[in-house]
Amino acid sequence: MLEQEGLPDPAEDFSALVSANRQALPRLLVVDDDNLHRMIICRVAAKAGYRPAGAATYDEAAKLAQETAFDCITLDLSLGSHAGTEMLHHLSMLGYTAPIIVVTGCDPATCKETVRVADKLNLDIWECIPKPVDLVMLRHFLERLKASWDTVPVAA
Repeated sequence: MLEQEGLPDPAEDFSALVSANRQALPRLLVVDDDNLHRMIICRVAAKAGYRPAGAATYDEAAKLAQETAFDCITLDLSLGSHAGTEMLHHLSMLGYTAPIIVVTGCDPATCKETVRVADKLNLDIWECIPKPVDLVMLRHFLERLKASWDTVPVAA
């Protein structure tokens, strides 16, 4: 009836608004071969205001990173038959510049070496979070990162 009168349908307007808001959320790629960890990190990210996408393998993560512009990545350093550093090399080849949060069960020395490798590859390791993941800490980091983007002035 509304269309016949030339008026917009309020339900369509609401759907468009919801869709636009979803598009405004930053995208997060969660790379972890452990299904439970990946699922939990995705849930925490969603609560922190992100649109998470999960990848269980190096190949899946590499494909997603190539096809989609992510605003941030959480990366487990142990991906079955591949190491997280292989993913860092792939991201570097793609020219990836967004922050990376390393989520790992590795010792602090390995994490420190990973940060050194990432620096040489011009990648930004924003934080290293040990496993088991402190979910409050993870959410705090994600919210802090998101807030840092929100304070950047928009170019005219």
